[in-house]
Amino acid sequence: MSLASLYVLLKLVQHSFESALSALNFRYAMDEKRAQAAATALSIPADDMAKTKAYSRDKFRYGQVSGWITTLVSLVFLWTGGLGWVEALVTRWTQSLGFSSPVLLGLGFFALLGVLSYLLSLPFDLYFTFVLEQKHGFNRQTWKGFVSDQIKGALLGIILGGLVLSLLLSVMQKTGNSWWWMAWLLLFAFNLLTAWLYPTLLAPLFNTFSPLEEGALKEAIFELAKKIDFKTDGISIMDASRRSAHGNAYFTGVFGKKRIVLFDTLVKSMGHQEIVAVLAHELGHFKLNHVRWSLIRAFFTTGLTFFALSLCLPLKEFYQAFGLQDVSYYGALVIFSLWFGPIGFILRPLGSLISRRNEFAADAFALQQVPDKRSLGDALLKLRENSHVMPLSHPLYSAIYHSHPPLLERLKAMGYIH
Repeated sequence: MSLASLYVLLKLVQHSFESALSALNFRYAMDEKRAQAAATALSIPADDMAKTKAYSRDKFRYGQVSGWITTLVSLVFLWTGGLGWVEALVTRWTQSLGFSSPVLLGLGFFALLGVLSYLLSLPFDLYFTFVLEQKHGFNRQTWKGFVSDQIKGALLGIILGGLVLSLLLSVMQKTGNSWWWMAWLLLFAFNLLTAWLYPTLLAPLFNTFSPLEEGALKEAIFELAKKIDFKTDGISIMDASRRSAHGNAYFTGVFGKKRIVLFDTLVKSMGHQEIVAVLAHELGHFKLNHVRWSLIRAFFTTGLTFFALSLCLPLKEFYQAFGLQDVSYYGALVIFSLWFGPIGFILRPLGSLISRRNEFAADAFALQQVPDKRSLGDALLKLRENSHVMPLSHPLYSAIYHSHPPLLERLKAMGYIH
């Protein structure tokens, strides 16, 4: 069996397992007695639970159909030598233009793959936004806004993606056997740079941010920040309602002072104490060093990935199995990322376990900071109501996929329900 056939088989097994697991979770959550017990425990009205079930049913069907189509199309493309076709086409283009640089060839290779990937995902994105989300009352996006976001995203991807790929391919080509640790440091530094630029340069390209007006809410947030020694240079309201009815809050920034951002949908749907409780949870991740440890894990994971790639780089079978002509740095990046998919799925439960543990810890931290111990639970229930999220999940599905515990588990852990 060729490496390409083995990869296709593994991906089919993986996606079949994921599809079956999703169906198991759907049946578990839709069980009438189990759903009714959850609704009773959380005081969810019957009409609201019916809306939640309808939304969950449509999302499940959408996920099954879109998942299988994109998986099968991608695997057929790979198994029939699609990567070799892209390489040959880009090679002819660059040669006809008089270019012979491997870096330019690599950029063209990734650009064409990006276009093909975008064309495959676009119909599903359109359906999800303008049919599924529209049907359930969550979509606020206009066609004009959607097109504008697509153009901005594409331009940003070309600029930032082209920059980091150019640097990465140049390092891989010119630095000999030491390329992998230099590429490791380069990519990590680039990620930190984009995180630093995000609040002031990147995010405003897609949303409008306005300062939170003076008043009781602003005073309460600054009091919370002072209490936990969180240095912030301001609080902003983001116009999330231009796209969706879902609400959230976050802080951003990697160096120096951090900026607190509240979705306008969150501010409109909650009281001041509930907003402060949600923010206390988010700031708990900072205070408990979850963000710092996440960066440290990402740092070493990136290094380990590049080291593994350096071991596979000289293997010609690694490329020829997928239709590529010879050893190439751009080919290695693509093919290694393909093989890392099944490996990442196996490791995913560990990441989900760490994330859920951090969520419980952040909940406990938030409860210590707010005077009304029920305010966080009240806020989580309103977030669930505004998003029609099922409050329960099958334990196995949750263990693999959920970075956040199901709502029932969170509320029980914080003593909100028994």
